[in-house]
Amino acid sequence: MIHILLNGSNGKMGRAFSDYIKNSNLFDLQYSIDKENSDLFSSIAVKPDVIIDFSTPSSTFNSLNYAVENLVPIVIATTGFTRDEESSIKEFSEAIPIFKSSNLSFGINVVSNVATLIAQKYDKVDIEILEKHHRNKKDSPSGTALMIADKINKKCNNKFKYVFNKNNVNNSKEYNEIGFSSIRGGNLIGEHTVMFFSNNETIEITHKAYSRNIYIEGALKAASFIITQKNGLFGMDDLINV
Repeated sequence: MIHILLNGSNGKMGRAFSDYIKNSNLFDLQYSIDKENSDLFSSIAVKPDVIIDFSTPSSTFNSLNYAVENLVPIVIATTGFTRDEESSIKEFSEAIPIFKSSNLSFGINVVSNVATLIAQKYDKVDIEILEKHHRNKKDSPSGTALMIADKINKKCNNKFKYVFNKNNVNNSKEYNEIGFSSIRGGNLIGEHTVMFFSNNETIEITHKAYSRNIYIEGALKAASFIITQKNGLFGMDDLINV
């Protein structure tokens, strides 16, 4: 039995996670923490086997501070970190095993890998990423959209710059740009489309999430994986390639 501390228990993902593992024979929800009871970190008597964080960037660092002090592996599924915060997380990983992914869905990570392969095949292509989420999602563009773009950019020698807003920009799109568009509305779980435009054809790859269970299942797989690892920063590619 793997004993879990869940941070972000009152959010959409946190509530779905709690319901999902109620009848699990492999996982036990040992602690449920949210902003209303974040002081619980200072009074935990028996440390968990792993932390799963579906919270906010500021709350994630409560998890990380506890994790480092008590040498507990952590799965970070929170998005919206600044570059400085990303750097801090990498520093934390020198002390504990950290699994971090903007999207824990197996399918979206396959899509990002395919998108990367397509981008590498073109010398000149216009790339746009469209993402749609529920009305309460605060960060824009989504962490997943940025994850896809970062993976493409890394494999293409970092030749792309990111364009988040074309308002009042009076110039044509350049080949070294990746454009982002965000839609917020209703109760959309998550949809991402990567579009490649050449002069004579268009390629589109779309991933649609119909249930939050895909992220929960991914988080549990990540938890089982990270508790067996040494210190370091791990992601979905590490899990997929096991």
